[in-house]
Amino acid sequence: MKLAITMLAVAATAFASDYKLEEREAYHHTFSGDNTLDVDEVNGFIVVTGDGGNTIRVDAEKVMRAEDAEQMARAKREVVLDVNEKNGIAQLYVNGPFRNNGHTGDDHGFHEHNDRHYDVTYNFTIHVPRAVVLKLRTINGKIQTADTTGKFDVHTINGKVTMTNIAGSGTAETLNGDTTITFRENPKTDSSFKTFNGHVDVGFQSGLAADVHLKTFNGSAYTDFDSTALASAAAAKAERGQNGMFVYKRDRESSVRIGAGGPQLNFETFNGSIKIRKLAGEKN
Repeated sequence: MKLAITMLAVAATAFASDYKLEEREAYHHTFSGDNTLDVDEVNGFIVVTGDGGNTIRVDAEKVMRAEDAEQMARAKREVVLDVNEKNGIAQLYVNGPFRNNGHTGDDHGFHEHNDRHYDVTYNFTIHVPRAVVLKLRTINGKIQTADTTGKFDVHTINGKVTMTNIAGSGTAETLNGDTTITFRENPKTDSSFKTFNGHVDVGFQSGLAADVHLKTFNGSAYTDFDSTALASAAAAKAERGQNGMFVYKRDRESSVRIGAGGPQLNFETFNGSIKIRKLAGEKN
């Protein structure tokens, strides 16, 4: 993620509170037979809940704010939700003049147009089969998931990432906000949990076995799992800290082994702490 993108995104919504007009539109859609949910938007939250259903059920709200009637008409016309379904992928893609030739990588294809005097937010509340693969991206907004078991690739820039009672492996990342995860089943393959300005707090089941890489510049890393420093990180110093947790302190990074070792789990923040928690028991 690039800091320039953050500043542009903030600029795009800085004056939304000054807009005099507001309109809202509801959207509902059901996908059948897909094993992946791909949501790509710019402004707004994404909330996903896994359940026993066999379809992907989307409830969305488009919130439009504008300076005047002409700008409101532009908001309705220029910012649209593209809905696609192909090769088992259900895709929701918020398109508009802020995009630069569609999908272009980590910057979401985002660029700013200074002649727009409106703001459009899409908020998504989605129910999915538990095993669906999640690819979720926004710039200004939180991402929240619960009770899912599939692989995940979750990114926002200005907002929290919260994933509750999940299984699966993947990446959860934000730039400005906390990354908070609880696992009902420990990840079986390499995974990554990051923020830049915020805390990383991840809870695992008691049988966790992993090789863990910790990186924080202004903060410390804590865990209540028994762990040992790997040979490449012998300089890491562990001591008992708050609530009996081990505290790893080093200038920038360290690597430790929990249990017998296993998948590589990466934890990273710049301004904040890292906490790797042992949960009391598996959630239902």
